[in-house]
Amino acid sequence: MAKEDLKKYRDALEHAKQEFTKRSLAKMLELSGAEPHGESGLVIRYGGKLYQVQYPGGEISPCESKEQGDWVEITDQILILQYLTEVCGVPPRGTWISFRELPWGNNHYAAFKLEAMDPLAKRFGSSPAEFTLACLSLGGKKLAMGDLAFIIPVFPRLHLACSLWLADEEWPARVNILFDVTASMHLSTESLNVMGNNMAEKIIAEIDKG
Repeated sequence: MAKEDLKKYRDALEHAKQEFTKRSLAKMLELSGAEPHGESGLVIRYGGKLYQVQYPGGEISPCESKEQGDWVEITDQILILQYLTEVCGVPPRGTWISFRELPWGNNHYAAFKLEAMDPLAKRFGSSPAEFTLACLSLGGKKLAMGDLAFIIPVFPRLHLACSLWLADEEWPARVNILFDVTASMHLSTESLNVMGNNMAEKIIAEIDKG
């Protein structure tokens, strides 16, 4: 990661922690779908895994960690804190919209397609079994869309859908990442952009990590 990007994310993490302290722990538990953890923390499911979040400091660690101090990617930390700070409690409706349909999403759609959707199409366009395995490992549930699709419960109240059209003799593989229609009630378009990119990376990593 470039120094400029690292500084940007560190600044964003510090800001997210400051905002996190402004919302009560009780309100977060009420609205987010998280569970209490001890006297001053909570456990939240993100991307198919459980994370402990300390309140009010905002320190995050994976629940399945075998070693104390295991690192959580900085953009994942930011997203978890932003979700807990901004989530409004409305459950997902199962109605899907494209990134273009998010507020100002059309302005950044080309970059989102290049960074999130195209790598998935390239990796899984001829590998439906691996795509299925990766999505299921992240808590995915099958969805009737494209040749193969799954709902990914990124957060308890914030889901996305990932649909795959397999490559054939005439057309290259294609992937679409869709957001529940309530997504913008919980996170900004900028944060949803990062969320989509992170989940695309996690889907690929589930197969390539070995």
